[in-house]
Amino acid sequence: MVRVVHSNLPGRGRFNVEGLQGSPALKDWLENKLVKQYGMLRASANTVTGNILVQFDPQKDHETIRNVIKYVTSRKPGQDAGRPRPIESTLTLVKKKAAVPEKTKLQDDQTLFALKQKVKQVLSPIRPQPIEKWHTLTVEQVQVSVNSRLDLGISLKQFQNRIKRYGPNALPESKPRSRWEIFAGQFVSLPTALLGAAAGVSLLTGGLVDAVIIMGVVVANAGIGYATENEAEKTIQSLKQAVHPSAEVIREGRLQKIPVEDVVVGDVLVLKPGTYVGADSRIVQADRLSIDESALTGESMPVYKKPTVLRLENMPVADRVNMIFRGTLVTGGEGLAIVVATGAYTEIGRLQLLLDNTSRPESPMERQLRVMGNQLVIVSGGICGIVFVMGFLRGYGFLQMLRMGISLAAAAVPEGLPAAATINFALGIRKMRQHNVLVRHLQAIETLGSVQTVCLDKTGTITENRMTVVTCYVDFQRFHITEHHFATEQGPFPPLENREIEKLASVLALCNESVIIGRNADSTYELKGSPTENALVHFAIRAGIDVSGLREGYPLEKVNYRAENRLYMSTLHKTPKGGRKLAVKGSPAGVLELCGWHMVNGRRVVLKEAKRLKIETQNERMAGESLRVLGVACAESETDTALEDLEGQLTWIGLVGMVDPIREGVAELIQAFHGAGIETVMITGDQSPTAYAVAEKLKLSRNDRLAILDSMEFTSVQPDVMEALVRKVHVFSRVTPAHKLQIVQALQGAGRTVAMTGDGINDAPALKAADLAIAMGHGGTDVAREVADVVLEDDNLETLIIAVSNGRNTYKNIRKSVHFFLSTNLSEIMVMFSAMAMGIGFPLNVMQLLWINIISDIFPGLALSMGEPDPDVLKEPPRDPDAPLFGKNDYKEMAYESGIISAATMGAYGVGIGVYGMGAKATSLAFQSLTFGQLLHAVSCRSESRGIFSKNRPPSNPYLNVAIGGSLALQVMTMVVPGLRQLLGVTPLNLFDVAVIGGSSVLPLVINETRKERKSKVGNEK
Repeated sequence: MVRVVHSNLPGRGRFNVEGLQGSPALKDWLENKLVKQYGMLRASANTVTGNILVQFDPQKDHETIRNVIKYVTSRKPGQDAGRPRPIESTLTLVKKKAAVPEKTKLQDDQTLFALKQKVKQVLSPIRPQPIEKWHTLTVEQVQVSVNSRLDLGISLKQFQNRIKRYGPNALPESKPRSRWEIFAGQFVSLPTALLGAAAGVSLLTGGLVDAVIIMGVVVANAGIGYATENEAEKTIQSLKQAVHPSAEVIREGRLQKIPVEDVVVGDVLVLKPGTYVGADSRIVQADRLSIDESALTGESMPVYKKPTVLRLENMPVADRVNMIFRGTLVTGGEGLAIVVATGAYTEIGRLQLLLDNTSRPESPMERQLRVMGNQLVIVSGGICGIVFVMGFLRGYGFLQMLRMGISLAAAAVPEGLPAAATINFALGIRKMRQHNVLVRHLQAIETLGSVQTVCLDKTGTITENRMTVVTCYVDFQRFHITEHHFATEQGPFPPLENREIEKLASVLALCNESVIIGRNADSTYELKGSPTENALVHFAIRAGIDVSGLREGYPLEKVNYRAENRLYMSTLHKTPKGGRKLAVKGSPAGVLELCGWHMVNGRRVVLKEAKRLKIETQNERMAGESLRVLGVACAESETDTALEDLEGQLTWIGLVGMVDPIREGVAELIQAFHGAGIETVMITGDQSPTAYAVAEKLKLSRNDRLAILDSMEFTSVQPDVMEALVRKVHVFSRVTPAHKLQIVQALQGAGRTVAMTGDGINDAPALKAADLAIAMGHGGTDVAREVADVVLEDDNLETLIIAVSNGRNTYKNIRKSVHFFLSTNLSEIMVMFSAMAMGIGFPLNVMQLLWINIISDIFPGLALSMGEPDPDVLKEPPRDPDAPLFGKNDYKEMAYESGIISAATMGAYGVGIGVYGMGAKATSLAFQSLTFGQLLHAVSCRSESRGIFSKNRPPSNPYLNVAIGGSLALQVMTMVVPGLRQLLGVTPLNLFDVAVIGGSSVLPLVINETRKERKSKVGNEK
């Protein structure tokens, strides 16, 4: 059985395969066989979860891919399975596009890559980098090969030579479109081809002036399209400079923090949780080092690394446990690695070269509009063909009808339709930048409008991440801490008089990564570190501890970082007497499990079960007060004892409680989300009582009972049960990075479009999996910003609702523009078709059709996309991301509006025939009525529900006012300027004619707006 797990993204899906869990043979079979199927780009299976991640041609749907996997799975492995062979490199699993023949092999890719490098070498002074089977070399061989030392790294002179020889550590980028390419692209479309055909026919039949005018229309359209697309392209290209990750390296024996672009071959990378891996490197030291390699392999589970030498030369990238690769993330542990490849020579760089993407991929909406435009050309072409046949049968000349049919078809199809999404997305990005919201991908604008669930990380997102220690619990007594003193219920007291508090403060000062930079004028200390670490150092300083002197007396030997299955941090120190001291802090439950002793009046005594229960009760009480609680313990040995041996004999010291204030405005933001129909979920590593208290303050459950789920309760829950469970849960507590990922995927499996907020390394896997990743720009880590789709530059969470509003409004503006394009262009077809069917001649000539195409289409359509947000946009539920841009009812509505405009125009044409007979006079009335009617229809398209005659009018749109005003002025010129009248075949008009034109132009607006108002009242009553 094959089940779809995640299908929200086109061209990418996760499927659960029965029998895959725990079966390496089936994993190999699927990965090797699936990529040989037509349209498949990459496949990566996980024997732990039983899921397989597949990348495929976006034109294919997920159900088709599920059937392909089902077919491949049903074919039992035969001789292939009996003869195991290495899985091919990840590079071979990604093919260039559907157009590339599937016979392309790894050798062909390597040949192409080598050829490109030779061409680059000829054209550029940059030299090729040395290429070795780095995973097969020993650490000593790697150091010799890259001329680097593990303890010193490289020298400044070596760096300068290598950056000059190999170039900066930058990934190859697709070349942005030049201005000429953007302009030339305006002529590559079916509507433009139709106009060109019309010009050619005019030229062949002697209509030189007509041909020149038609080509003028083509150039004018191209000029307008170029101006808007060039501006959009600039906005898109500016997104590439959004994030600048950094790296820590050892150079000349010193630890330095440098931009990733300055990393060169031979640099020694320092790896710890939160590190963004900036270059392909060979592991030389590793202590429980785990790496998230999903950027390359697609697998969400971290990979544990070790410096072991691997013997198999052709070992797949995913199995090279002694290598780390650019674009991956350190999720736990620590280590050192020597850089062996940068820039285009990294695995991800080679991948980009092999893909050879020279153009930005279309968003789903852009693709939908392009397909819609092509379909309109076919449909309108068919209708115009019927008009041509009817006119020809009625006795009109062949060439005359050919010109008329081609011109009508070109005028009926909106040229700006495919570009509507790009332009609107670019405008949306620009608006959001004004609110310090950085959107890194155009598709994110589209997703913002359809978010159904927001997962909010508590620390640093909901809260300010400005920790302060306010209480501690030692020797089974609670102490309260203020800025100036320590106190009990009886009053203040000197903290150093209590040996347990002194011990607690000392351990927290040692088991800490904050660095004391200096002392400020107000006697406060300037620290460099995380908010939690800084708060603990400040606590130690307030307790009277000389932190600098303590650290000098107990030099640090080793750090063991908090990991996925290790919810505490420990540090090992030398003691002044030559022994060892182990300092530990972390989850109270996790630390307490390691302890067999506790402190009483400065003495070490056995920790009995009753005392253990008392500590657990106090921990629950402090957590229930919205405090973040840490447990603290230590162990000492007079001999050179190993770290692992000391961990079994820890002495419990106490609890420390910190407060992290909720960000101002977050409670109101949660209510705004609820009002917009968006569910909110809080995810935190804190204990359940702490999480519950914060969620209650924020009213996460609205008026329902708050549902909270501890991670310990769902680790063994089946995926289908989890998907049903997440629909009802408001808070997830004590979660790990893997749990966050599991929660996001479960919500997606339940059919929700999920946005995830975060600021740290522990949020990165869930951020990458979410439909929309939102990171904090100021307080967040490089890793979180690197994987994010949206960055809140000033960490103001309130701007998130503004981003959602803009995302929805961008979608609405696209609908408005396209609605206007389709309804007005359809009216031109209706007018010409009905006149021809009734045998009453041509209401419009070729030049008038082309004129309408410029005046009533382009400027009002673009202006509609620049309107202000609809006041009710956040009162509506999120849209279905899989729903088409328009449904059947929408098309019926457009057809009705077009019918009213067409009927009014035919009425004016009929009056002209009745008064003046068939000819230029009647045609002039039809031309003016249709053009003015279409321009006024743009006013009606400002809102789908708010009428201009109602009290709740649509928001004003000054751009539309200017566009309509300018277009109306140009249209009036066709009545009064003799040369323009002659060009368009328009006759002078009298007052009676103006009255007929005015009535037939305004009447459709009145009818359509009145009908809209009536439908709105009916909807409100329901």
